[in-house]
Amino acid sequence: MLHDDINRRDFFRLEDRVHLIKRPIEKHLIHEDPYHSSFGIPKEALLFSQLRSIESDTQNLLPLIKDSNIPIANYLKALDQKIDFITQYLIADGKGGDILQKENVSLSEGGISFLNYNHIEPSSFMHLTMILFPSHGALSAIGQVKDSTLLDEEQPSIYRIGLEFTTLLEQDRKQLSRHIRRKQSMAIRDHTPKSDEKR
Repeated sequence: MLHDDINRRDFFRLEDRVHLIKRPIEKHLIHEDPYHSSFGIPKEALLFSQLRSIESDTQNLLPLIKDSNIPIANYLKALDQKIDFITQYLIADGKGGDILQKENVSLSEGGISFLNYNHIEPSSFMHLTMILFPSHGALSAIGQVKDSTLLDEEQPSIYRIGLEFTTLLEQDRKQLSRHIRRKQSMAIRDHTPKSDEKR
């Protein structure tokens, strides 16, 4: 059952562009909380993660409110969107301007691969913080390096690193799953011929 679950997570794989902060860590420093202060996560990413956590804890309340009072439910939904926009602005306008710099990755619920200028030893561990676009959703994870492949012997400084997530909070896994499916749906929609084009 566990093997099937891992296969399912890897099946939904997305070629994407994200902001990625990578930090090698020693095995004895691994923490069950990927947001622990020892990892030095940017405050903008922490802010967004905390807001997403609050949203996750309260998302079941909105349908209940809507059943009894639709105007209040609509107001709360609009308020949530407003907070979301403000948060995105704070992230985009933060002093750490490089938080909007993107790099190409291959992303799934089970792990990530990315290019790196140095070899990273397989079985070693890394702490990652990602900003997903266009939502500006932030998540942190700990993963184990599964492979470090030299792409071109003529350019010996470029490696493709494959990493499997070993610590990823459930709320972040759900956020990642939604992101992958949303981007895949957008790609399918963009490549589907419109009715006028078929004529």
